Amino acid sequence: MLLSNGALAACPKSGIQLPAGNLERALIALGRQCKISVLVQTSSAASYNLPEKFLDSENGEFEPALQQLLQGSPFTYERVGPGAVAVLTREAEEEDTEALPAHTEEITVTGQSLTGSHLRHLQLDSYAPIDVLAQPELEITGAQTIAELLKFLPAVSGNSTSTSVSNGGNGTATVTLRGLPASNTLVLINGRRIVSNGFGGEAADLNTIPLSAVDRIEILKDGASAVYGSDAIAGVVNIILRKDFEGLSLNSYYGQAQQGDQQTESHHLTWGTNGERGHLMLSLAHYSQGALMSRDRELSASADNRPRGGTDQRSSASPDGFIALGDGQIVTNAESGGFRDWSQDDRYDYREYTSAVVPSQRQSGYLEGNLDLGDNTLAFVEAMGIRTAAKSTLAPTPVFTRFDNGDLTIAADHIYNPFGEDIVDVRKRVLELGPRIQKNRTDTWRLNAGLKGMWDSWEWELTAAFHYTHATESLSNLINPHTLSLGLKGPDICNPEFDCVPTNLLGPSGSIDTAQLDFVRGQSKVEGATRMSSLTYITNGTLGSNGAGDVLAAAGVEFRRETIDFRSNDAMGLSFIGGHAAGSAEGLRMIGEAFAEISVPLAEDKVWLDGALRYSDYSDFGNTANPKLAIRWRPSPSLMIRASYATGFKAPTLVDMNQSGYQSQEYLFDPCTRSDADALPGCRGQADIARIQYLTEFGGNPNLQPETSDNRSLGLVWTPRRLQGFSATLDLFDIRQNDVIDTSPQYLIDRNAYAGLFTDRVMRDASGDITKIFATRLNIGAREVRGFDLALRYEHNSSEIGQLRWSFNSSHMQHYLNQAAPGSTVEDLAGTFVDAASGGAGSLPQWKANTGIYWHKGRWEGGYTIHYVSDLAESFTLDEKRVTRTINSWSSHDLQLAYALPLGLRFAVGIDNLLDREPPFAATAFNDNFDGRTYDLSGRYWYTTLAYNL
Repeated sequence: MLLSNGALAACPKSGIQLPAGNLERALIALGRQCKISVLVQTSSAASYNLPEKFLDSENGEFEPALQQLLQGSPFTYERVGPGAVAVLTREAEEEDTEALPAHTEEITVTGQSLTGSHLRHLQLDSYAPIDVLAQPELEITGAQTIAELLKFLPAVSGNSTSTSVSNGGNGTATVTLRGLPASNTLVLINGRRIVSNGFGGEAADLNTIPLSAVDRIEILKDGASAVYGSDAIAGVVNIILRKDFEGLSLNSYYGQAQQGDQQTESHHLTWGTNGERGHLMLSLAHYSQGALMSRDRELSASADNRPRGGTDQRSSASPDGFIALGDGQIVTNAESGGFRDWSQDDRYDYREYTSAVVPSQRQSGYLEGNLDLGDNTLAFVEAMGIRTAAKSTLAPTPVFTRFDNGDLTIAADHIYNPFGEDIVDVRKRVLELGPRIQKNRTDTWRLNAGLKGMWDSWEWELTAAFHYTHATESLSNLINPHTLSLGLKGPDICNPEFDCVPTNLLGPSGSIDTAQLDFVRGQSKVEGATRMSSLTYITNGTLGSNGAGDVLAAAGVEFRRETIDFRSNDAMGLSFIGGHAAGSAEGLRMIGEAFAEISVPLAEDKVWLDGALRYSDYSDFGNTANPKLAIRWRPSPSLMIRASYATGFKAPTLVDMNQSGYQSQEYLFDPCTRSDADALPGCRGQADIARIQYLTEFGGNPNLQPETSDNRSLGLVWTPRRLQGFSATLDLFDIRQNDVIDTSPQYLIDRNAYAGLFTDRVMRDASGDITKIFATRLNIGAREVRGFDLALRYEHNSSEIGQLRWSFNSSHMQHYLNQAAPGSTVEDLAGTFVDAASGGAGSLPQWKANTGIYWHKGRWEGGYTIHYVSDLAESFTLDEKRVTRTINSWSSHDLQLAYALPLGLRFAVGIDNLLDREPPFAATAFNDNFDGRTYDLSGRYWYTTLAYNL
């Protein structure tokens, strides 16, 4: 997936028009149009004049165009890294290549600055590791969404969300670098902050950014709070949208799994035109993804995992009922009538109904334009609107009368109670309601407009931004706890006179008729909106020079206003049975920030000192200042050593500080269910062993402070000149995070059981069973993540085989130390899996990698990519013993072949997961027996694309 950055050389296929003038001017124009950096000795290039030229670039390749430009001149070129080209005099070419810097003391750098700095560095000269996915990479992967594109990146692990998460998902997609929560990775569009999703406000929703409008994606794998402010602890994903496009582009995609499901299609149109003073571009896109049901894959078809070495995760809430009588006997309805003893074999397998991949649709429009106002000033505007919709299917609602909200005791004189006693504990799967249907819809609008220009040697930009996201969620076929409570009372309370319909939870499946269903049926609805408006001014240029070179600097100010307002129709403060109460949150904050960067050369072409500082003032919690200091040393022309230290912060979200009334049935483990519960200080005997869900109420905290971090990195960049087209980078990283905002109900239960603490937060009844957990957000956690990234890239060009590129990209997590709260045990989570549904950090493989080889010659293009995830360890209780098992390593092979037809057509076919490997089984995975955030359940997947460019 991560190809050689030579792929950044994407020239206009219509050709390149160069003005008459000197070679320096021509190279600047060529580099800008082909998006590649060119290094040249300005004194020699400025003295060599050229007539006006038109360069043919039918296939969009840079090197043939450069060869045309230099033909017949005393200049040649050589690759000095996959993302840069040096133009030399032919005399310099004949000299020792180790002396090359002497011929490039003065350079002209064309192209664009990269994520992580407002200064203009070459990628391989950056003080931080950056991965770039450019247009050729986007095409060759066959990905149709940004989340799909980023899922297998080696630096991505943990609990990112996508439509591969059904139960517990909300139709959004996020990215999690270094296994840290999504709120610790900052997502930018064109280097600018965007509004977060409409509910949590925690992180940007990648589904609200159409991939068809993307030019490239830059992933900064280092902390960047000194440059961008809050949230950039694990890194930054900067999504650069297309601009300056001229012509017409049409693209259609269709794919489906080999088993005939998950049909997906997308269509997009892009049109652009240049005028004498400006440019205008419009991009429209439609995307539709079909469903994949759990029952349609062997791995996910059953929740009974005992044959695979796991536990029976089927539900004790069965269609014929789990009925606990006063004498301790547990019965269920018999097929022949009457009742019989309930057994573990009566557990209900809910996977028949659940969707594993959520069907979703998106429509988007993107408008970009600019106008030359003269005097080196340009006005620009970017406007985007996108609508996303998703529909999940969940099993019919389960009722746990003893543990759900409300007084759900079935009265002894209830007309459907044949036992003549109050029944407290009934677990019933109400199939009569039908499956639960969750619908999510999001409308997002973004507008950026401003001015930019040049003043002397300084660039400046003034931008005003207005962003708005509105999200809704509905979950139908739930049960209202208040009406059900009435329906379970005796005839003196529940009768037609009081408009009450007695509800039969004690009969066999099918006993609840339409009148009863209409009486108890409920639907949860959540509606939320987030808004962000900002004004930003940035300038960068040359501050001066010393004996070692130019001193680069940048500075700016930013003012933002952020608001969130979401509410749910909970059942008068209680969650609907079978759903959750999202509660409500309303908040506003004002933010003022000032920032500056500087790069000082200490030794000519050898040593640079880089620094950045950002001061942030928040209206709700106060202020913070975060510096970054880096040094780059080039002991030889082919080797650079870089090191950096920075502090970072993540501001508590408006939801963290303001949410109230959020209730959910969480998947947790109570140590009091063990047979030795009598020996544990917090237990009152052995609790119910059949339970896996516990009613939990979360809450915001207006006194929260920011999470803070220290980021350290050390890296090597090697670009041997004797092996042109090759580069290698090795980057060590260490992230230490304190004051982590956490709710951790599992931690509360553990400390309650093992130490008798948190009795005011973990509520137990007389039998020792948990009735409710109160989990308020606190600054209590700490983490340290350490590891390294290794990337190798090579590009070879020849007339015989064309362009051949190879890449290897990997990330190793040495340790992931996590402390849930002060005084608690520090756990090393590297190489482990703990499901997000249980409050865990997800899959944190010690190794994650991909490698691929890519070929392009004439009209043909092909790619072969291998993704790899190392094995993981998971722990769970089996037969009252704590066991640890291995989740096997996994790899996937992707293949694509494309052919450029005449008249601007391009046809491609591809196969994802060529070997049809299913994900590795995870005994503790709540959704579908595997981690959908890390692996893919689809199996072998075929697709085809047809594109037309004019």
